[in-house]
Amino acid sequence: MTPSGPDTSETSAPHDDEPTATRVSAGVRWGVLGVLVLVILASLGYLGGRVVNDGTGSGWGRVTSAFSGSDSLQSERDDAMSQARQFALRVNNYGPDMLDAKSGQMPKYRQLVEAVVTAKFRTDFENEGVPYAEASVSQTGVKRTTQIYSAGVAAIDSDTATVLVAGSFTNSYPKKKGSTDYLTGTPEPYRFEVSMVKTGGKWLVDAFTPAEKASSSSTGSGSTGSGSTGSGSTGGAQ
Repeated sequence: MTPSGPDTSETSAPHDDEPTATRVSAGVRWGVLGVLVLVILASLGYLGGRVVNDGTGSGWGRVTSAFSGSDSLQSERDDAMSQARQFALRVNNYGPDMLDAKSGQMPKYRQLVEAVVTAKFRTDFENEGVPYAEASVSQTGVKRTTQIYSAGVAAIDSDTATVLVAGSFTNSYPKKKGSTDYLTGTPEPYRFEVSMVKTGGKWLVDAFTPAEKASSSSTGSGSTGSGSTGSGSTGGAQ
């Protein structure tokens, strides 16, 4: 038997459909990956929209503060609360030392209050609020002081805010007309809701309402009572 020589026969070529199957498989994988990327981007877009437009103005502040290390929203809250406190302090601190004997008005009192209120509120204050305070001081010699217990932001966005302020005011009357000795009354608690607007980068009081009469219910801390400093958008003291 003649020894067989080396096998020189050609190896059979792979089936023609194998490269096609490989290409189809890769195409499917890339297609699935593309769909997943689109789903992820759509989800991020939806969540981002919810955060930015959450209705409180806090969403975007939380996002930016996470990257900047600062909380711009808290800064706005602090500014609004500070102005609301200033309003409560200024509107409830007055007495004979502010009264101009000739005009019967309290120019310094007007100036202090009007520095923290809007033009709209100023009109109401001048027409209805301050005349009462000036008449009380002129006729009875009353001296009013106030103490703020607490202040808290109930709602805030880019240019409006609602702040709850709680405190008490105390009226003191001279023992007799012209006397410098005063009888101090009992502190009268109050709590009111201050509506604020941001004008020219500054928070200003646009209206205030006793908290128990406000349309929105409040859960702020502090004493409540009937001793309100006013009602509606009118300034002054009662």
